[in-house]
Amino acid sequence: MHHLRSQRPAYSLLLLFAALLHPLPGLAAAVPDELVVADQKGQQRAVMEAAGVEQDLPFRIRWVEFEAASPLLQALGAGAVDTGIAGDGPFFFAWGVGIPVKAAYLIPPRGGGHTTAIVVAPGSAITSPAQLSGKRIATGRGSIGHLLLLRLIATGAIPSPAPQIIFLQPAQAKAALDTGRVDAWSTWEPYVALETVGHNGHIVADAANLTPNNSFFVATTTALAEKRQLLATFYQRVALAYAWGQAHQAQYAHILAQQTGLPEDVAVSVARQLIAAPVPISDAVEQAEHITLDTYRSAGLINPSAPLSEAFDKDILKP
Repeated sequence: MHHLRSQRPAYSLLLLFAALLHPLPGLAAAVPDELVVADQKGQQRAVMEAAGVEQDLPFRIRWVEFEAASPLLQALGAGAVDTGIAGDGPFFFAWGVGIPVKAAYLIPPRGGGHTTAIVVAPGSAITSPAQLSGKRIATGRGSIGHLLLLRLIATGAIPSPAPQIIFLQPAQAKAALDTGRVDAWSTWEPYVALETVGHNGHIVADAANLTPNNSFFVATTTALAEKRQLLATFYQRVALAYAWGQAHQAQYAHILAQQTGLPEDVAVSVARQLIAAPVPISDAVEQAEHITLDTYRSAGLINPSAPLSEAFDKDILKP
């Protein structure tokens, strides 16, 4: 796919997400005493179960596993899950085309922006962003990897001609990189560690100082209205779990490896990079995220009519 495909009008994206704008009848997310939580590669479930913060909850958590934020957000849009974690890039990409979700709880920048990176296979001669000009780069449409690429192009770090962006989900992107069908992969943890620690590839560029690098627990507008107390309690437990993970990184890494099948050395790297201290969303965070929204808008990918403030629910954990 040529990079011009990333410039297709927002209309086609609206068609892609059109079926997801209304909850589907009979989906389990409507159960009032159950919170359906979307996870990516088992990372949130691993730290919460390791910390033991699920044990005395007054409601049931049902975990649903996803490979990346894009299908996770599609499930949120369909009403199949209530909440889940996503980077700011995929969240605003989904919100910008009308998915009925809001960011409700902040996971601040983890690893200083190094958790989103462009990686290349072992032996690659590419060592700088400038060498990515005209190359084939895999990433997920609307992902934080996509956002990183757009920022590198916009700032001139990747000069003309622009790279050919090939949109693939992580498993397919890794296979394409490992077999030489693409030159690089713009991705995120745990996939950065899988390619570098696990496969001896190397990093060409990362998102440090280029994007806000925030992640959010995102919730559907329906869940925010109908399961607000459940969400508030869950986010409070998330904070406790992350505090435990910061103090017990080796234990978390071991459990993460057991639950996800990640190699132990990869899990250790992921645990070191991803554990942060979740907090409510502030006005400063909202202001910082203008760059994310503007990057996608400038690329012609989204054009939301609602103000940025409507993307957030800042009050869910207020007394």
